[in-house]
Amino acid sequence: MGSSSSSYTPKTIYLDVDGKVQRVIFSRHCSPCDIRDLLCSSSNIARNTAVLLIDSEGALISIDPTMPANTPNNLYKVMPHSTNQGEEKEDMFQNVLSQVAEQFTRAFRNSELKTEVTNRLAMLEKRVELEGLKVVEIEKCKNDLKKLKDEMTSGSMRVNCNCKYNFTDDGKKLSPRRDVPNYPKYTLSQETIDALKKPTFDVWHWEHNEMLSCLEYMYHDLGLVKEFNMNPITLKRWLLAIQENYRDNPFHNFRHCFCVSQMMYGMIHLCGLQDRLTMTDMCILMTAAVCHDLDHPGYNNTPFINLGSPQRNKPPTYSAYVLH
Repeated sequence: MGSSSSSYTPKTIYLDVDGKVQRVIFSRHCSPCDIRDLLCSSSNIARNTAVLLIDSEGALISIDPTMPANTPNNLYKVMPHSTNQGEEKEDMFQNVLSQVAEQFTRAFRNSELKTEVTNRLAMLEKRVELEGLKVVEIEKCKNDLKKLKDEMTSGSMRVNCNCKYNFTDDGKKLSPRRDVPNYPKYTLSQETIDALKKPTFDVWHWEHNEMLSCLEYMYHDLGLVKEFNMNPITLKRWLLAIQENYRDNPFHNFRHCFCVSQMMYGMIHLCGLQDRLTMTDMCILMTAAVCHDLDHPGYNNTPFINLGSPQRNKPPTYSAYVLH
């Protein structure tokens, strides 16, 4: 019975808390966790904190009901056990933040990737559309080239044009027209005469008979008719033949002829070439400007070369369509 009562005797230990003696009493039936919480409360340490129990010699004492008792002269001291729990929590928090940031980064990358894919698809669609247009243009060019080749092969290219005169290969000479050209005469005003001598002259507001009258005036104004004793009727007939033998091309037409001739006439006046060139030189310049694209077929050199035109074997300094 005596041994039974002694087993329930509370156990007392003495602690050094901030230089003061703190007595702690617990039952031998307490769990180590309860004893640890009791020690923390006695030492002003937060509960659930990992602590160490150290004697006066610095030895560690196990925190459990069987720990040896001490005396007020041999105090125990409770020390918080410094662990990396805070650092682990910080690392865990950083890891979570990193994962969240990575998820956001992936989301943004997916959005950017989607935008980039959309833009590239739009570019591809536009390229396909352009390629389709190119195919249509290529087929159209092929058909035009085939038609041109057939015309050149059949020899009808020159016969079917809208020219007044047919330059055939049989060596026949042209029969000059004996009739006097009859196109509406346009009387040039002084304002028009002054404008003809400037590069700002607008060639788009003039009809063919008006352009013919302007060309006729240029030859008279430069003194070419008087110098070379030209018959005015012959000059009229020649200019009309020039106008009729310019084809109805989108660019190399009679209006283009007049544009170049007017610019040459304006340069002669603006640069004072009448004092530097002979009358023969000026006549050559004006006549070359008037005739430079006469009977132009409306194509560049490439069709003539590809279609086997006889002019393809000429020196490269000459244009095939010019030789034509």
